[in-house]
Amino acid sequence: MAQETVTDSAAVVVQQPVPVPAVKKDVRPWRERVTFGGSTGFWIQPRQTHVEVAGMVAYHFQKVLSLGTGYRYIYTRNRIYGKNLNSYGPNLFARAQLSRRIYFWTEWENLKTEYVVTLQNDAIELQSDHVDSFYAGFGYIRQLGRHKHGGISIQVLYNFLYERADYSPYYSPVIYRIGYFF
Repeated sequence: MAQETVTDSAAVVVQQPVPVPAVKKDVRPWRERVTFGGSTGFWIQPRQTHVEVAGMVAYHFQKVLSLGTGYRYIYTRNRIYGKNLNSYGPNLFARAQLSRRIYFWTEWENLKTEYVVTLQNDAIELQSDHVDSFYAGFGYIRQLGRHKHGGISIQVLYNFLYERADYSPYYSPVIYRIGYFF
């Protein structure tokens, strides 16, 4: 008869691999993830008339966040001196959808803007400078069309970097926009 011998051996612990959550691939079509759009504006002050055109492209993440970039051009007619002035530059923005129609918007913008300077001998000279703006505010969006890919939006934004100066293209720290997208 065979005799069994028991030896004191260390227990071997086998660790099971920790399951890694699967990364969900975004299966939405390209046209649901990326939108193109823009906005237009028009305002009149006692001394100037402004016309604004802006284009944008945005990427929409799966939940509530959208990020994008754009370019803004503002034409200003200075009626006092009879001069045409231009402001233009890029912007970066983020949008967080708070409900189906209401969203939070934040944006940074850098415009190169022209302005009129009167010299000591009453001569008029055009100069330019860069103006930074940082906006935050809320908007209302209404999607249109059969597939709801296009729409119109209205925003009220506050410029936290606003300084009233002769070279600022904006009339107030509070601005209103009407935008559209495809």
